[in-house]
Order: sequence, then C-alpha cells, then structure tokens
Amino acid sequence: MHEHKIDMVVNIPKDLTPRELTNGYKIRRSAIDLNIPLITNSRLASAFITAFCSVKPDDLDIKSWDEY
Repeated sequence: MHEHKIDMVVNIPKDLTPRELTNGYKIRRSAIDLNIPLITNSRLASAFITAFCSVKPDDLDIKSWDEY
C-alpha cells in the first residue's frame, strides 16, 4: 500500500469479536492514512461490485457539485 500499488481495500471481518476486529486493524488504518478507498461491509462490497461490473465509464456523466 505504501508503494501506491493498491487502488482499493476490501477488509470484511468474519465476526465482531475483538480478535477478529484487531486482525485487520493495520490494513484498515493504513488504507485510511494513505487515502485508499476502504470497504468494510459485505453488502456495500456486493453493491459496489454489481455497479462496477454493470456501468460502463462512457455512461457516467461528470458533473459539478452544484448540479447534484
């Protein structure tokens, strides 16, 4: 990650036990510190993959914030 070879991190814990949550702490912390997009929720990851695979870049319009 420090060499900027990773564009996005998907880090989803198996359960909410303290051990599982701390296992990926360094990965999650590094992603945030290095401004790398981070997904930690399985439903969000699934929705992102669906959107990424179904929308073509040519279908996206670039708009200013004022247009939203």
